[in-house]
Amino acid sequence: MEATLHALVVLLIQSVPTILFFILLTLYLRATFFRPIARILAERKQATEGVREIARRAFEAADKKTSEFEHALRIARAELHHEHETLRQKWTQEQTETIDRARAEAAGQIEEAKRQIALEAERAQADLDARIGQLGEQIVNSLLRRRAA
Repeated sequence: MEATLHALVVLLIQSVPTILFFILLTLYLRATFFRPIARILAERKQATEGVREIARRAFEAADKKTSEFEHALRIARAELHHEHETLRQKWTQEQTETIDRARAEAAGQIEEAKRQIALEAERAQADLDARIGQLGEQIVNSLLRRRAA
């Protein structure tokens, strides 16, 4: 057992330079490789988070602008609808006034035509009355001539 223990101590003494080399290599790698990589990864994470924050703010601003635009669009549509409705009412009123004027004018023309027809009827009646007198005299004269003959 003493031989085994002695062999173990010899192995331990022989491995001391390897252990020291391993410790120095670990410290060296930590200083020259892992810390810069960790620093680069931290900077990259900060940059990524910064870009994400900027993107989030841009998205919020775009969303706000979109809602403002939609609101303005709704207002413009309402105003346009109101203007169209006002214009339609104006056209309807103008059309009604035009129709009323046409009806009044037609009624006036009808009254004038009735008056003219009544005048013509009176003239025709007067003419007939005058002719009746003449025809009556002709008939009487004709009958008297027949009796006298």
